[in-house]
Amino acid sequence: KSDKTKTTKSSNGTTDLVQIVSASGLGIAFGILMNKANVYLAPIIRDQMLFKRFIMIKMFLGAVGASMLSSSIVILVSEPTYRTACNAFIHRNNRIHGIHLLVGGTLIGVGMVLAGSCPGTVFVQMGSGLQNSFITCLGAICGVLFYYAFLFKRLTKDEVPKSSIVLQQLPELIGVKRIYLNVMFGSIFIGTAFALEHFFPYKSDLITPKGLPSLVGWSPVLCGIGIGSLQLFFMMLFKKSLGISTGFNVLVAQLCRIRFLKNLIPSLEPFAYGVQNSLALLFALGAIGGSFVSTVSANQFPLNEQYGAGVWSSFCGGFLLSLGARCAGGCTSGQGISGVTHLLIGSLIATAGMFGGGMLFAAGYGFITKDWRFRAL
Repeated sequence: KSDKTKTTKSSNGTTDLVQIVSASGLGIAFGILMNKANVYLAPIIRDQMLFKRFIMIKMFLGAVGASMLSSSIVILVSEPTYRTACNAFIHRNNRIHGIHLLVGGTLIGVGMVLAGSCPGTVFVQMGSGLQNSFITCLGAICGVLFYYAFLFKRLTKDEVPKSSIVLQQLPELIGVKRIYLNVMFGSIFIGTAFALEHFFPYKSDLITPKGLPSLVGWSPVLCGIGIGSLQLFFMMLFKKSLGISTGFNVLVAQLCRIRFLKNLIPSLEPFAYGVQNSLALLFALGAIGGSFVSTVSANQFPLNEQYGAGVWSSFCGGFLLSLGARCAGGCTSGQGISGVTHLLIGSLIATAGMFGGGMLFAAGYGFITKDWRFRAL
């Protein structure tokens, strides 16, 4: 009995070590790919909302497409593993109502324009040495604190009825096997990304501010496919779905180790301990490291502030990004890539809110201020 216990503990320790190393490595890959695609630059994100540049949408479509194909591979290799990851994702969203998905997604969209960032790209910006990203991170931390201090209990007190449309999945609604839909939509998304690349080559979208050397970029479609392929490893190694905004929760939750703050915001305590929470934080830290390596290797570190946003735009944008991600139960990677991969209707609502909110805010700001290049932000 004693030998069995020792063997079990040793096995668990080895598994934890493998997961810790894997999470860090996947985070580094995420950071490098996001950096090389130039999707972390404020002008790229903002101009996408006005359809002046197409780097971001090409990378996103490539990522979702590859994620769908990756999930198809997981289903073929080990369907129970996919079911575990998918059910865990749905369970995490079973207290997030449709209005919260839409409003949360919209807040993320507005935050993307203000900060010129996304919840995940904040870490990539930090790794590049972009000064305003640290202010964006501070705003995001404040957003997490605000949500768990004032909104969490009110917004999540009731479970969403299982019959609600937001918890429904497309395969069950239309009666077609999931793997067929994933292969079909995955191929369509990747094909669309390559078609956009044909008509709008990414090299023509690269930014070259006056007096600065041009940034070297990789194909956003290929980078997106690389990021989406990380889904395969997330499901097989961790039995969970790709996502990065939870890293802010885990980071802020470390404050709950202080008894006063633990009593003040008890709802954050579940994120403070455990290997699974550590994996989320390690993935985010890996993204910082990967972006740092990418920027240094291109002799661009620290990245010039012209690629970022202003102080107040960064803080307010960061606040809205993390607040929106918590209200919607995920960000552009969690709801946008993983949720859409699972063909969850609620995730489609949240993703529509993100891009719709960003586009409407960008267009409204441009019409009102005539500042179509967002110089004041």
